[in-house]
Amino acid sequence: MVASQRTKELCRKVRLKSTQVFIVAGTCLITVLVTLLCIGFMTRYEVENEVANVADVDYWKDKVAASQKIWYDKGIEELNEALRMPAGPAYPRNLRIFVVQGIDGRHLAAHRFPAREISQGNANFVWDQYPHLARLKNSCSQRSPCPLGSVSQALWAGLPLERSLEMETECRQMDNQTDSLLSVLRQAQLAGLRTGFVTTKRLTGATGAALYGNSAYECDERMPLGFLQAGCQDAARQLISGETGQALNVIIGGGRQMLSRHVPQTQYDPVDELLCQAGEGRNLLKEWRNQKLRQSKVKPIRFDLVQRTDELESLNASRYDYLMGVMANGDLSGNPKAPSLKLMVEKSLEVLERKSLGYLLIVEQVIQKDRNTRRQLQILNETLDGLGRDPDTLTLVLFTNGIYPKPSLDVSEETETISYLSEIFNEQEIRVQERLQQMPSESLLFAQGPRATLFVGVQNETFLAHAIAHVLSRCKLVSGKAMP
Repeated sequence: MVASQRTKELCRKVRLKSTQVFIVAGTCLITVLVTLLCIGFMTRYEVENEVANVADVDYWKDKVAASQKIWYDKGIEELNEALRMPAGPAYPRNLRIFVVQGIDGRHLAAHRFPAREISQGNANFVWDQYPHLARLKNSCSQRSPCPLGSVSQALWAGLPLERSLEMETECRQMDNQTDSLLSVLRQAQLAGLRTGFVTTKRLTGATGAALYGNSAYECDERMPLGFLQAGCQDAARQLISGETGQALNVIIGGGRQMLSRHVPQTQYDPVDELLCQAGEGRNLLKEWRNQKLRQSKVKPIRFDLVQRTDELESLNASRYDYLMGVMANGDLSGNPKAPSLKLMVEKSLEVLERKSLGYLLIVEQVIQKDRNTRRQLQILNETLDGLGRDPDTLTLVLFTNGIYPKPSLDVSEETETISYLSEIFNEQEIRVQERLQQMPSESLLFAQGPRATLFVGVQNETFLAHAIAHVLSRCKLVSGKAMP
């Protein structure tokens, strides 16, 4: 009896454990089935809505030909890069704007190829990876010669080309600030950002004049006597004496002969007789240094003036609050002793970068038509590639094909450039090229970084200044106090 009772208890326990096992097994099975169903529904949703992770898209290209797969792999890599792009801050702390004069979409497309042989493949530039692109209507393509000063006012001050043309004959004095145009450079200074301007041209050229002044004359030598007597100022004087010019933390470029009457001349850097030259007794470089000396007595600042490449190379620029580099009598382009674009940009950023403040840096590169255009683009590409990607910085690269003229002896303004078509093409090809040059073109604007989404579609030339002004008005500074 005792044995029989024990047997019954054992069987009851076994049945109980078996039931528990079946319950646990059933629960696991149901969980697996539900999980598989969820995965199936999610996969179907992702495929139908094109939100699948690119790591899972291999099966999309299984049906394509084997010769296609290599290109699909490349496309998926690019898509992966685009989808991994971080959102970043809403507005940038810093702005870098590179403007390339003398290149539009047609030229840019042509120079992607290292040679005429298409089989060699095309080259992707750094700006090709920027996620946003806008086209700016180029009023310059409708006029010959192109009014560079007016176009620069449209780009950097937001003033329509027609209004700029009306103001060309006006004499505006710098002491009358109520009607002075506020360029994006001045707006950045008023927002508390540190600012810099770098150019391979003259500091007093059309771009520089639109950024810190409002004069159509590069220096005093060719200003009408009536303008001088009325107290009007040339671009060189406005750079040194104007509020925007005085507040610039970095100024690097050419144009020494516009700033000083007596300048050194070498085989590589002669005085350009076709350009304006400072009047007798003028030495604005000395005035700039004296100006900073007086300023340092009120508030301690570090500053330096350099005029040679070796001086710029050896400079510990991060120690300075202000840096002025006048590296040639005329333009830097074509001068083998002039500093490289990369060096000028790197030194500028060393001066501008501060933990507590943002900055705006505008860099102008002028493409010389009589030189290797592709090599000049590669120099820009290497410069941008060396900067890397900063999540707090909005980077813009503008390609614009204004007509970059050869200066004339009788006026300070610039006139249409000499054509080199006859040296490159035969008679029939020349007619085709001349027709292409007469076709309207548009500027290309590549954008990367916070608020790059603003730069899309086809816009007027003035849009650049208006969009930058909006970004500057919302820049969040770590410190509200302006520093040198």
